[in-house]
Amino acid sequence: MEADPVDNSSGPPMAAPPEDRSGFSQSADFPVWSGRDLVGIVVVLFVALFMADSFALVIASSVPGISRGAQGLATDPRVAVPAQGGAYLATVAFIGRVIKRRRSRLLEAVHWRFPNRWPMFLFGGMILALLIQALSAKLPIPKQMPIDQYFQSTSGAWMMAGFGTLVAPFCEELFFRGLLFPIVLRRIGMLAAVVVTGGLFAFIHASQLAHAWAAMTMLFVVGTVLTMVR
Repeated sequence: MEADPVDNSSGPPMAAPPEDRSGFSQSADFPVWSGRDLVGIVVVLFVALFMADSFALVIASSVPGISRGAQGLATDPRVAVPAQGGAYLATVAFIGRVIKRRRSRLLEAVHWRFPNRWPMFLFGGMILALLIQALSAKLPIPKQMPIDQYFQSTSGAWMMAGFGTLVAPFCEELFFRGLLFPIVLRRIGMLAAVVVTGGLFAFIHASQLAHAWAAMTMLFVVGTVLTMVR
């Protein structure tokens, strides 16, 4: 029984392109969003926060047991957490629409992949947390900060813990490491992009930390490490 003749008319098979494991190849299609898109996302976030906070304050002021004036309501986790959570989710939905207009899916577009060596990253995160705690003990960090107002009650502490674990980190990483870093990287290079992204990450938390340089320095270190891991 004869073998079928091999058709070599099309030449040798093309080699498959190497896998882009970093996700940051300088290809023309990454990132698919632009700096203008990024500015639009920031505007949507601020508008969503203003509208959500205003709506939450109006509703909460009429609920017995939590009406303590505008300032008290603004620092009550029962008001602040649902409002900020709703604004964040609305902004993520807008980001999804921006990416979809570019004919791409969100997580694929930002090149998020679950790491193969995830135990190493988990262990590294634990070491980073311990180092930050040790350094913080040696620095003049104020004992009282504005963010402490949100932890005055047990229910408030639990709400802040849930929000700070499940919602805020995802949204912040999506914006800073997912969307901002690739844009800045393309404009000014790797080292500067890491520093700028880490610095802006610390800056947005300044009001929560009473603008204390030691606390902001620790947050800058965390933001820089996260960007380097990214």
